[in-house]
Amino acid sequence: MWAAVTLLAVAGFAAFQIGGREAPLASNADLGRQSGALAGLGFNSSEAQVAVVSVAVESASSESNSGPSADPVPVDTIPTHGWLSEMQVRALVSMYFRPEDINRAVRVVWCESRFNPTASDPHTGATGLFQHLPEFWPQRAEAAGFSAAEPTDPEASVAAAAEAIYNEGGWDVFACAP
Repeated sequence: MWAAVTLLAVAGFAAFQIGGREAPLASNADLGRQSGALAGLGFNSSEAQVAVVSVAVESASSESNSGPSADPVPVDTIPTHGWLSEMQVRALVSMYFRPEDINRAVRVVWCESRFNPTASDPHTGATGLFQHLPEFWPQRAEAAGFSAAEPTDPEASVAAAAEAIYNEGGWDVFACAP
């Protein structure tokens, strides 16, 4: 398994540099290589640094054949269901947590839900990426500006967790907090 990840990462890194210079803008075929390279970055260290990356993709429309589009297309988007990638979780966490707390928050999300926004605990009723307990969710969601959201909404869960950590009781509000 690790050999495959390493090979994908090495192959993907080639997409970023060609002969010591930056690679040209990606075509649709190159997006997989670049995404693989970014995903491989997470395996290189326990304190991996993540950059927000956008890639310009050549337009498929017949109107514009003069090269890449002017608007960058995000490499990764946040789905509203299903498991999230570490990059997606890290992007969400970066929006609401202080820079020095991002890695810690990502570890808590992994421990609490394994990056599954619909995860729930049948014993406690805790739900979402950060496993918010039902009795605390309405107050946290409203304080974070997501009063109408469900705890399974990834962005609402992260925003409410930041609210709880920074304004309620610190990291101890979550069972998996290191």
